[in-house]
Amino acid sequence: MTTLLIGTTGMLSEVARHMVQAAPGAVAVMSRRADTFSFGDAALDSRTTSHPVDWQDQAAFLASLDAIASAHGPFTQALVWMHGRDDPLRAHIAHHMADDAVLVEVLGSAASRPGAFGEVRVRQMQTQPHIRYRQVLLGFVHDDGQSRWLTHEEICAGAIAAFGSDETVSVVGQVEPWALRP
Repeated sequence: MTTLLIGTTGMLSEVARHMVQAAPGAVAVMSRRADTFSFGDAALDSRTTSHPVDWQDQAAFLASLDAIASAHGPFTQALVWMHGRDDPLRAHIAHHMADDAVLVEVLGSAASRPGAFGEVRVRQMQTQPHIRYRQVLLGFVHDDGQSRWLTHEEICAGAIAAFGSDETVSVVGQVEPWALRP
């Protein structure tokens, strides 16, 4: 079993820790800062291979992903945080997932708009029935007439919940009314 973590060395590091603690096997961390990332736990860190690569460098990212998958794949679970809509990279990640694997992608609030990338991505992943796809849409909190973005703790709680959920799409916070965004 191998866990794939992409772009999770910042706000999602607690989700990554939770995943690694819950699942045995190797862990591959792909991030611009992967070479300096640590869980701060010798047992977890000893299972981790770091791959400092930026997903915006498509050629390097694909080569690194292929090398990791060749050595440790297919992946049984993955957590992905990539900005933007890079369909070829996302398809390549899905290609390296094992049967019955869980793939959780965290997307920003703009992906929640009707017809936006979130809906497109769900349709794309429906063509991959061997993967249990979960999408986490990040929203905001509106309380007492004030709006704010989500905290890292709120984001992490939502992503952790997605791993155990049967829901394809979950929203952390709220995404409507759109005009109330901070």
